[in-house]
Parts: sequence; C-alpha cells; structure tokens
Amino acid sequence: MRHKMPQRASRAGFTLVEVGVAIFIVTIVALAGFAYYGTARMSEINEWHEQNALFQCEREVESWHAAGYTGLAGFTAGQSGANYLPYGYSYSSPDAAWNQANRYKDVTLDGFTYRVRAQNQYNANSGDDYFVQASWSGITYYYRQINVVVQWGDLTASTSAFEMNLETRMAR
Repeated sequence: MRHKMPQRASRAGFTLVEVGVAIFIVTIVALAGFAYYGTARMSEINEWHEQNALFQCEREVESWHAAGYTGLAGFTAGQSGANYLPYGYSYSSPDAAWNQANRYKDVTLDGFTYRVRAQNQYNANSGDDYFVQASWSGITYYYRQINVVVQWGDLTASTSAFEMNLETRMAR
C-alpha cells in the first residue's frame, strides 16, 4: 500500500493580512495626495487674491497720479500721516465711492470685496498742504508720498485678515 502525501492547497487568492497591508498603503498615498491638493488649492486662492489686490493698488496709484501733486492740498494733519484719507484723489473733488466717515472705498472684483485706503505721508506742511520735504547736497525738494492699502478677508471697520500696500511718490 502506498502512502499518499497530502497535497497542498493551491493558493488562488490573497490572505487577509495582504489585503490589510494593501489598504493601508493605498490610504497613506491617498491622504498624502489630498493634503497636497488642499495646500495647493489654498495657495492658488491666496495668489488669486494677491493678484486682485495688486491690480487694485496699481489702479489706485494711477488715479492718484492723475490728480497730480496739487490734488492733495487741503487735507488736514488729522487726515494725513498715519490716518487714512477721508476720500480719494483730490481734496477739492471727492470720490463719491469713498466712505468718508470710515475712510475707505469698497471695490467688488470677481464677487469678492476689497477695501481700498490711502495715506498721505508727510514731514512738512504749509497750511493745509502736507508734503515731504527733503534736502540733498544743498538742494531742497518736495514730493507727495502716498501709501495705497488694499485689504480683504474678514473686513471690519478698520481691520482685515489680509492686506497689501503700494507706495508712490509725486514730485512737485
């Protein structure tokens, strides 16, 4: 009589341990991909807002230049320096879009609100004409120094989550 050796069962599937390891690896890769996508998307949104804010800053700087050096004559000390100007471009012809009490102008671009503000920096004045006066090699020169600020995100009366500023100067 012959004694038969038991035959091994063929291995046609996966074991539970192999399935568990595969699911674990796929989960780790998927989580890393989702984290990367979330970070990349947030960076894209922030960059988009910064581009819009830069566009607004440049547009406001051009408007200030269009009003010229003399457009700022008439603002008081309380409306210049660290304080924001109550309305834009020219003391003699206020921009109707500016909120004079809170000293800003809201601009909606692509469905989002950006708040535009401006400051007239100075170190000298002649009456209600505040300007920067500087000397170099015995030559005295005068200019306007305008700081345009664009704010966005969680806007309140005076603050925001994000802001960008751009400075310009206009010689007399």
